[in-house]
Amino acid sequence: MHAPLLAVLALVSAHADAPHPARPFKAMTYNVLYEAPAEDVEKSLDVIEKEMPDLLCLRELTPGFAQAFRKRLGKQYPHTVLAPRKGTWGVGIASRHPLLRTERFPEKPHRLPAMEADVKLGGRELKMVCVHLMAPGAKHSPSETLLESLEKNAKLRERQGEALMKRYEKEEKPLLLLGDMNEGRQAAAMKAFAAAGFVHSCDGPKASCGNTWPGANTALPSVVEIDHILGRGLTFSEARVLRSGGSDHYPVRAFFGFEQPRNR
Repeated sequence: MHAPLLAVLALVSAHADAPHPARPFKAMTYNVLYEAPAEDVEKSLDVIEKEMPDLLCLRELTPGFAQAFRKRLGKQYPHTVLAPRKGTWGVGIASRHPLLRTERFPEKPHRLPAMEADVKLGGRELKMVCVHLMAPGAKHSPSETLLESLEKNAKLRERQGEALMKRYEKEEKPLLLLGDMNEGRQAAAMKAFAAAGFVHSCDGPKASCGNTWPGANTALPSVVEIDHILGRGLTFSEARVLRSGGSDHYPVRAFFGFEQPRNR
């Protein structure tokens, strides 16, 4: 056999034996607006159906939205746990991959619920945590001024962030933390997440992010970035704010993979 042919065959063989990189997974977080009318619910479902994320965190999930989601996308998301509520307290995790366990828990020191799930992804496991921190203008008493509400809720979000980090400080699984944080990256809860080793998906390559509120249901410009996807033990290859839907928040989606173990 001629030497050039041997070289070609060796190259082909080496290429065939090379390990194929694992495909990235896609996560999305979306506050779907508890008071969205039916036509806006359909617009939000359009975005989800177009993106078809592997993992989806839903906030302000109402019974009506949950019913519409199951009717339209139930077959595509066989591993789904939804806890809808009237108002802003509904939460859900929709997954195209097996959920090993789920738990809904209060975001201390408030009762506003978060949801976590252990997810099986391509032979690996991660913990997904879908959160909704306290809204800046939420009143604690009828006589409270807006400034008083803003100050109280900023401190409350800080304590919620600290409680979440304490909850997961000994967690060994890779962690995907996402949701409506109701604050920007320089605020206290977000700083607590960064200090605990979480990286922001929008700091990765090919990111096209920015403000997420208000969203597509208004003609007003979006002015604050309050919806976030973070990871610990994960790497992000792309993130994007999706400028469509039917909510007062824009959805955020990101591609991610498992962090490679370091050589010791």
